Amino acid sequence: MGIFSWRQGSLATKLTLAMTSVVIVAVGSVTWLSLRRQQLSFRQELQQQAAIWVEALDLATSDVLNPLDSQAIAKIADRLGEDGLLVSGRIYRQDGRAIADIYENQLLLSDPQVDPFGEKLIDSDQVVYEWYADRLIAGKAVLADGQPIGAVSIGLSTEPLQLKMVTVRNQGLLVAAIAASVGAAIAVLLGRSIIGPLQEITAATEEFAEGDLTRHITVNSRDELGVLANSFNRMAEELRDLIESMAQRAEALHQSEAKNIALLNAIPDLMFEFSHDGTFVDFKGGRGDTILRPAGELLRKTVSDVLPAQLAKLYLKYVERTLQTREIQVFEYEWFINNKRRHFEARFVVSGENEVLAIVRDVTEGKLAQFELEQAKEAAEAANHAKSVFLANMSHELRTPLNAILGYSDLLREEVEDLGYEDLLPDLQKIRQAGLHLLSIISDVLDISKLEAGQMTLYLENFDIATLIAEVRTTVEPLVQKKNNTLSIHLARDLDSMYADRTKVKQILLNLLSNAANFTEKGSIVVNVRQDSPPNPAEANPGETLLFFSVSDTGIGMTLEQQEHIFEAFTQADNSTTRKYGGTGLGLAISQRFCELMGGEIIVESEANVGSTFTMRLPKMVVAEGGNGE
Repeated sequence: MGIFSWRQGSLATKLTLAMTSVVIVAVGSVTWLSLRRQQLSFRQELQQQAAIWVEALDLATSDVLNPLDSQAIAKIADRLGEDGLLVSGRIYRQDGRAIADIYENQLLLSDPQVDPFGEKLIDSDQVVYEWYADRLIAGKAVLADGQPIGAVSIGLSTEPLQLKMVTVRNQGLLVAAIAASVGAAIAVLLGRSIIGPLQEITAATEEFAEGDLTRHITVNSRDELGVLANSFNRMAEELRDLIESMAQRAEALHQSEAKNIALLNAIPDLMFEFSHDGTFVDFKGGRGDTILRPAGELLRKTVSDVLPAQLAKLYLKYVERTLQTREIQVFEYEWFINNKRRHFEARFVVSGENEVLAIVRDVTEGKLAQFELEQAKEAAEAANHAKSVFLANMSHELRTPLNAILGYSDLLREEVEDLGYEDLLPDLQKIRQAGLHLLSIISDVLDISKLEAGQMTLYLENFDIATLIAEVRTTVEPLVQKKNNTLSIHLARDLDSMYADRTKVKQILLNLLSNAANFTEKGSIVVNVRQDSPPNPAEANPGETLLFFSVSDTGIGMTLEQQEHIFEAFTQADNSTTRKYGGTGLGLAISQRFCELMGGEIIVESEANVGSTFTMRLPKMVVAEGGNGE
């Protein structure tokens, strides 16, 4: 009954009771904490008084206990008992037995009393406290030269403490009663300020639910109730506007429906709607021939009645799958119509509780175009392969007469030098340089042809890295000095040897250094070689150790767009670069392919008009495809 009454009570009553209860609980908690704090404070104060008494008694008895002076002890006990400030007081000898009591008329030297508290004091080097209902007992050991010679204890009454606690408790209860009364009054006033607006909002809501959309709430406050009232007024206004606009939208929807129907009819695809058992529910023919009978003859028939058996089975399969997964299903199929093979793409999607919408498109022309594209691709790949084979064969055919020309140019130069026709030497040197340049181009073409034809072979061997770098430096030094550049090489101390194709590694480095020297003028070229070992070199596979060969220059640099194409065959940064600096654009493409064959790569970092850095990363131990080095 109590629960029912509470539920049926007004909001004002509930709010008043709730706030009053909160205030009482809060004030009661604060009062209890205050009483607890005062009690601890009073107890500490009484302990401090007891400690002072014990320290004084310790000083007074330290000289009479060693040696034991019975008369002096008796005087001390009498003085302690004269004022009546202590409720107890004892002096103990070295074994913890009491030998004097402030309220005993004689000493207990002959038959000292056994006192557990005295024994406890002898074993402690601190002041010991024991609380009882009516007193506080405190004591400590008396020391001489660091050794206990006895102990003393006193007892203070707790009656003053209890009187103080009663006073504090009464004050706290009075404050709590006053605070609870004030809280209840505030709760009543606050409840009235809240309940009035709430009642108005409730009445407005009921009228609004009955259909009166013109109701307006007036709440003259800026709190949450004011916000709620303003929100209600805005909602009512927006709802009125919405209802007014719905009629306009209905008319616009009716007008757009005709447009949608026209747009749907313009779509060239066939559209079917099936029930779960494959029965035609709706149908829209595509543009041109519909390859099916008129719509009126399809409705209420199944796919088995209209389509060939295998095709009908396929349709039913995807109808079931679409309804089960609730996801779009896409599939293709062929259908021989009028002795011609036609290709169709069907998309099935759920359109109702147990219905599926199918959109079928004739993709015959697209399939034929795709087939022709694949044939053209295969023909292009075959032509490209034939080109690579042709270039490889032609490169061999060109190198033989070119080597003969170079040989004869060397013989002519020696003959001219012997005969003294030194004015002919520059022309012979030009012939030789042109032949060497042409031989380099043919070698690059041969390499790129082998790479494209998949005929490039790795010849792996162990070789010393420092020796290889020295050979490269000797070869490229004249080219570096030709444009007044400086070359510096830095080798890490832990470098030793690597297992790779020495010729290809050397060719890559020569390509990178030649490019740096060619595109740099009055600048600097820096070569850095280092290795990056795994965290545990002793346990790691040698193939996991990586070598980094970086070539940096202060040349013309490249933009980001130019960097995207530099590793493509027959490509340089741009046409102006080709005209000014020459080259075929094969060097970097071949170098990158060589690195990839050996399980590495070349990375470029460059900035226009600042310089470039090419970094070749290779494993220290290269493993060729097939598991062996050759």
